[in-house]
Amino acid sequence: MSRSLLDRPFMMLVRRELWEHRSLVWAPLAMALTIIVLSLVSGMMHGGIDIRIGDDQPLPSLFTDAGKQRGAFSVLIGGLMVPQVLVGFVVVFFYLLDSLFTERRDRSILFWKSLPVSDAKTVLSKLFVALVAMPLWIWALSLVVGLAVFAVVSAKVAGTPAAALGTWHGGDWFALQGALLGKMAIAALWYLPVAGWLLLVSALAKRAPFVWATLPFLVLGIAERTAFGTSMLGALVSRRLFGFGEEISFSVTGSTTGASGIGESITRSHAVVTEFPLLASAELWLGVLVGAALVYAAIRVRRRSDDS
Repeated sequence: MSRSLLDRPFMMLVRRELWEHRSLVWAPLAMALTIIVLSLVSGMMHGGIDIRIGDDQPLPSLFTDAGKQRGAFSVLIGGLMVPQVLVGFVVVFFYLLDSLFTERRDRSILFWKSLPVSDAKTVLSKLFVALVAMPLWIWALSLVVGLAVFAVVSAKVAGTPAAALGTWHGGDWFALQGALLGKMAIAALWYLPVAGWLLLVSALAKRAPFVWATLPFLVLGIAERTAFGTSMLGALVSRRLFGFGEEISFSVTGSTTGASGIGESITRSHAVVTEFPLLASAELWLGVLVGAALVYAAIRVRRRSDDS
C-alpha cells in the first residue's frame, strides 16, 4: 500500500468500516475469549495427564525429546489461531459481499460521493480491512490466546511426567510469530482474487449478492459437467477457497509407529509452518493479477453507481 493511500482520509475510511461492521472486531474476539474460557475450565478440572497413541502406548519420547517438545509447543501456539481464522474468513466473506451493496441499498452512497474521497480509496479501504486489518487483528488476538492457553497447560502438566511440555521456548515463539505474519501476508495475496470478485459482485448486484456471487460458478460447473464430464472449474474454485490450508499445517496424526510416529508428525508440522512454498508458485501471482483486475473493475463500477 503506497504512502499516498495510507493518508488521513484513507485511515478514516478504514475506521468507518470497522465502526459500521463491528462483527469484524467482535466475532474473532468472541472466539478468542471462548478458547481462553474453555482452556480455563479444562485446567480447573481434576485429573492427571495421560496421552496415549497406537497400541495403547504412552509417549515418553515426547516428554524427553527437546526437539519434539519444541515442535509440540509450536503446534499448540500456532494451532490456536485456526478457529479464529475460520471465524474471520466467514465474517470477511460476508463483509465484502455487503460492503458496496449496502451503501447503494440505503442510499448512503450519495453522501459518500459528495465528499472529496475517491472511489478508488473507498474500495481499497474495504480491501485493506479485509486483507490487512482483519488478519492483523486475528494475529494479535492469537498472541493473547496462545499465552493464556500455554499458561493453563503449564499449570496442568506441572508435577507430572509430562511437565517438560510446559517449558516455554521463547526463540521458537518469536520465530513462529514471524512465520505466521508471513503466512498472513501470503494469504492476502492468495485470496485477492476472491476478495476482488466479492467486491465486484457487491458493486453490481441489485439484490441477493450472495446468490450472484455463487450462481455463475454453480451454473458453469453444471454445464461443464454435463458437456464434458469434467469438474475443472469446481476444482479451481475449491483450490482457491481452501487450498491455502496446504500452505500451513498443524495436523498431528498418529501412525503405526506409535510414539515416534506422532513425534515425527509434530516435527514435520512445525517445519511446514516456517516454509513459504507458494511464493514460488505461478498460481499465486496469476491470482494476484486476476484479483487486481477485479478490484479495478469494482472501482470503475462504483464510479458509475448511484442509489438506483
